[in-house]
Amino acid sequence: NTLTVVGSTQMSSLGVGTPASGTAGEIRANNNITAYYTSDASFKENVKPIQNALEKVMMVDGVEFDWTDEFIEKSGGEDGYFTRKHDVGVIAQEIEKVLPEVVAERDDGIKAVKYDRIVALLIEAVKDLSKQVKDLKGK
Repeated sequence: NTLTVVGSTQMSSLGVGTPASGTAGEIRANNNITAYYTSDASFKENVKPIQNALEKVMMVDGVEFDWTDEFIEKSGGEDGYFTRKHDVGVIAQEIEKVLPEVVAERDDGIKAVKYDRIVALLIEAVKDLSKQVKDLKGK
């Protein structure tokens, strides 16, 4: 079956190959999602490396945690695929202190992290570490 939409359409939630969760704004797909973000230099200005990247990374914890029962219920229940009780990630409020550009606040006041955007910070932190190692080796 094919659904073709011309123009603008809004729906509460969407399931691709899997039932929709019923949570407003959530999209679930049970296969790969292929997407690209515009990153072309021609659309950027004032480009400079992230300063003090290693220091910033050291201010954030990678954590493992259990989602609250309230969150799991709002997410359509634990299913072992999209929603699991035990998970890993970062805390939005910690990330916001060092890289506020990657944290968004939803209409309901809940903070969300653009995980893919953290990569830039990690790249610069690795460069900082590499420089420190070279300095220690005297190279």
